[in-house]
Amino acid sequence: MNIHKVWLGAAVVQLSLGSVFAQSQGSSDDINTLKKQIQELDQKVRILERNREVEGEAVQSKKADSPKLSAGADGFGFSSADTNFVLKLHGAVQVDGRFYQGDHIPVNDTFLLRRVRPTFEGTLFQHYDYRIMLDFGAGNTAATGNNSLVQDAYLNIHYWPEFQIQLGKFKTPVGLERLQSDVDYTFTERGYPTQLVPNRDVGVQIHGELFDGILGYQAGIFNGVQDGGSGDQDISDDHKDVAGRIFLRPFKNVNVEPLRGLGFGVAGTYGNQAGPLRGFTTPGQQNFFGYRTGSGNASTNVTADGLHWRLVPQAYYYWGPLGIFGEYALSSQQIRRDTAPAAGTTRLNVDNTAWEVTVSYILTGEENSWKGIRPRNPLSFASHTWGALEVVGRVEELKLDAGLFPLYATSSSARRAFSYGAGLNWYLNKSIKLSADYEHTDFSGGSKARGNVTAQDEHVILTRAQVSF
Repeated sequence: MNIHKVWLGAAVVQLSLGSVFAQSQGSSDDINTLKKQIQELDQKVRILERNREVEGEAVQSKKADSPKLSAGADGFGFSSADTNFVLKLHGAVQVDGRFYQGDHIPVNDTFLLRRVRPTFEGTLFQHYDYRIMLDFGAGNTAATGNNSLVQDAYLNIHYWPEFQIQLGKFKTPVGLERLQSDVDYTFTERGYPTQLVPNRDVGVQIHGELFDGILGYQAGIFNGVQDGGSGDQDISDDHKDVAGRIFLRPFKNVNVEPLRGLGFGVAGTYGNQAGPLRGFTTPGQQNFFGYRTGSGNASTNVTADGLHWRLVPQAYYYWGPLGIFGEYALSSQQIRRDTAPAAGTTRLNVDNTAWEVTVSYILTGEENSWKGIRPRNPLSFASHTWGALEVVGRVEELKLDAGLFPLYATSSSARRAFSYGAGLNWYLNKSIKLSADYEHTDFSGGSKARGNVTAQDEHVILTRAQVSF
């Protein structure tokens, strides 16, 4: 009950009693005195109530101005009350197992930390997003180029969703599978087309979405990296690469559900490059192709030297639990071969190609998506729910230019790798995923010498336990 009403009621009772008493005594002065006391009491009560209201308003104002703390499956966060300043903490750990089947496989079965990635991201002054992601996984050490430890470090300016500016180190906008998050792709290792596109590079790009998300675009200038490579600085040449990508989801906003999940596009790069070249690996991460390298007398060294362009058409389709993903990559590059001591220099333009088709199906019925899967019912023994279960299959091929053999490629390199595989992904909840894949690879044109990767087909079982938040 309102304090003012309580006190006022008591005063009325007191006044009534006073009136009776006054009548019995016949004194009007006492009645006037009581009325004055009631008025004074009423004023005090009003002041007390207002003080309480002011205190409540102050508490609410303090709460509204206080920073906010959040924690959940999407990570941990701190933000100002108006969300103009945000810091989010994310992380991902992938523990892999690789088990090779064969008589003389040149690598060992092993467990390894594939990725260990703390991530810091957030917002400054509402329109400026930032992201810093490090990697402490196997083989990622602080090298001179620093291109393994620092994965992402960029600022994105977004006053309008249709036109944004991003600068720093991030994924070059080319490969569709490369642009997919490292914790969301279906197989343990990415496919062959990803090895022909750039990974992460330093540069600046404009990007955005038009027509309510139907058309997405990116265009930028970067230092330029070799196929499958990353870089923090340009140490081989002064030239820069231009990269661009257009991706369409023409039925994104229609009411015909089977059409909404269709997306397709094309991407590419164009520039001049010089410097060392990267080799290529199997799904089991064995090197099956390498360029000749060496120094000193009677040595041969093959490097990039000139125009390098890429063309990458890409598409996906998702409908309910079904997902289909496809990508093709062409990398055309001028290279040179230097032989010591004075045999001279030769040049060659090479066209390397790769393609893949991946199919996935969620047996538990969740919506399939390029942006990852969230179980409808996380694993709970008490509730008898089991998370989400996904089966996946893939066919892929990587072909090297015939002109590379035998002068530009190492003697143990293969001209072609063809792979197929199947796997099972178990999403215990949004943060924990268990995977097991089987991959088969056969080679054409490779060395059959004992101990070489290409001496026999590759049969490998890949497993992964992943924690991400």
